[in-house]
Amino acid sequence: MKWKKFNAAVIDEFRREGGKVARFGGLPLIVLQTVSATSGQRLDVPLIPVFNERSMFVFATNAGSQKDPDWVENLRCQPEISVEYEQSIVRARIAELPRADADVLLQAKTVDSQQLQDYLKSASPRQVAVFEVKMLPALRSEFDGI
Repeated sequence: MKWKKFNAAVIDEFRREGGKVARFGGLPLIVLQTVSATSGQRLDVPLIPVFNERSMFVFATNAGSQKDPDWVENLRCQPEISVEYEQSIVRARIAELPRADADVLLQAKTVDSQQLQDYLKSASPRQVAVFEVKMLPALRSEFDGI
């Protein structure tokens, strides 16, 4: 699959349709506005977030690839970014979970997702990174209720 073209179409529909993308049904979607670790250019990344109580996470499954998606290194180098969610753009700090915490969350979420199970299996032995999306305090009210 040509991911750049696919992602561009997803982002275009997301912005045009107020945060909704038909091909993902009712699943929520966010767009991370990352900064490239190599070029310094802004790179927008559409992802389906995972919610746990009042926290939002993203999983670096890379569709089950043996390598991390590029955005992982970008977030490790520049963790404070803008995040598009529904019709808002907010500032956030992205924090990588410690390996043990990531494994617990991944395992818990595989119970309800055959696709996640398949991605983790095909990515092995690579360990899939998990990041928490933490809204910065001044903007947190926009995410109340998630």
